[in-house]
Amino acid sequence: MLYEVLRFLLLRRVRGWWRRGASEFVRRHRVKLESARFIDQVWMRERLAQDSAIEEAVLAAHRETGEALPVLRERVDAYAEEIAPFFSMSAYYRIGAALARRIVDFAYELVLDADAFHEQSKDVPENAIRVYVINHRSNGDPVLLAYGLLRKIALSYAVGEWALVWPLHFLFRLFGSYFVRRGERDPLYHAVLERFVQLLAGHGGVTGFFIEGGLSRDGALRPAKAGLLTYLVNVRREQPDREIVFLPVGLNYDRVLEDRTLLRERNGPVPKPSLGWRLITLGAIAFWVPMLIVANVVKVATRSHRKFGYAAVAFGKPLKLSDWEGGNELHTLEGDVQKAAVQELAAELLTGRIARCVPATPVPLLCLALERCKNREIGAVQTEVRDLIAELRARGRPVALGSVFSEWKRRLGPEGNWEAELVVRLGVEALARRRVLLKEAGRLRVTPGEELILEYYAASIRHHLAAA
Repeated sequence: MLYEVLRFLLLRRVRGWWRRGASEFVRRHRVKLESARFIDQVWMRERLAQDSAIEEAVLAAHRETGEALPVLRERVDAYAEEIAPFFSMSAYYRIGAALARRIVDFAYELVLDADAFHEQSKDVPENAIRVYVINHRSNGDPVLLAYGLLRKIALSYAVGEWALVWPLHFLFRLFGSYFVRRGERDPLYHAVLERFVQLLAGHGGVTGFFIEGGLSRDGALRPAKAGLLTYLVNVRREQPDREIVFLPVGLNYDRVLEDRTLLRERNGPVPKPSLGWRLITLGAIAFWVPMLIVANVVKVATRSHRKFGYAAVAFGKPLKLSDWEGGNELHTLEGDVQKAAVQELAAELLTGRIARCVPATPVPLLCLALERCKNREIGAVQTEVRDLIAELRARGRPVALGSVFSEWKRRLGPEGNWEAELVVRLGVEALARRRVLLKEAGRLRVTPGEELILEYYAASIRHHLAAA
């Protein structure tokens, strides 16, 4: 009994300390937390269980398959349990913030224009449904965005089924993310997911999703997916006068951690490895992961750790649904007609809004310059990079250059070729550490077999230079 009393008092004290710290953070930075953040998970599950649209889907499945109604309703409950998060302000602003800060700061220097974020948000109507639409470069995108927007807004992300493993699924739920199965064919699942998204958005929840529906395998933007977009548009069937505003966000990296894995799948999924190969891989992971952890701890302790480069976030021009041609009627359409119309909206958001704000960081700039420049001498490559930067800025595309560029600008002034020189230096260092690029007697040489890596990063910004 004494143990239980002491445990209760200790846990209450720790939880109170976490809550006070999180509340103080929110007040200090004036973060706006919408009321949907505090919807209880039990309430959401019960609301979904009693939803008339889901009940109609259950009856339709019963008529089509003959499955018993209790079995179908049990499946609905399981889907609701899987999808619905339970946002914890303490977990988000204490545990989540600490994890995201350490992960991002260890791997990258984050480049984010806070003024652009506020500029994007300033004309959004007060009661509008805000939806952030984002390109998808890495599985670390949600962590990067959560950290970058920590002092501004808390987003509910659509996360793929890859995160449905312990302890990721528990952490993502605490951080307000919801899970989406790709390729799921069960109509009941889609009925539950649709109503969940609509309830969350309808109660003011700020949501974000990756409109490509998956990671790019070749570095270029993938075709847009319209599933979640259709769900959000159909919120207007219950609230026809509610404005929906889509806020485009562009992400890019000097290094995507899983780039080689993605490139192996550029021509389609690779065959599943045999049991023996998986056991060998597991043994290699068990051996190398501790070694890498120890090596990086030593590097941090001796201050010899070097980051992968820049990770950049940029914000584009928002689109109100009512400003899109036919936007006010989208929710009244049905079937294939609505699907085609929403697909056009998705394409506009991806290629017309998000694509324009994908930032150019040093490694993609260098890779695109090497692609365009046949002369691999350092001076010629620097000239090509300088011309690229000038062309991107003339077209109004974001060029994300971090703190070291600001320091050089203060010392050397805005004029001169130093910017291109520094881009080339940083890009060559990053690629040389990976043995992708070699510097020999004032020339750059691509390591045989590594050409696809250069193409992958060049493709991330190549669309900026397409004919207007």
